[in-house]
Amino acid sequence: MKLFEGQFIGMTDMNGKPMHEGDSVKLYHKGEFVICKIIYVAEWGMFCLQWPDGYKNKFPMNPEKYEVVNPTPIG
Repeated sequence: MKLFEGQFIGMTDMNGKPMHEGDSVKLYHKGEFVICKIIYVAEWGMFCLQWPDGYKNKFPMNPEKYEVVNPTPIG
């Protein structure tokens, strides 16, 4: 189990839906939609996006441009 798996990350997506660690989010990047996963990176002490190729984005998240597409079940 990941450190914060399923935990609310303190942000909501473009539709006001709460975002949790482990959720998949859709965003528009360079002319196409991409599905990324919200993860917690302990060494950076922050939540970030993991891209389909495994790259971990160290830049601050921009939740107003994300849409949760596969929410983590709560409970």
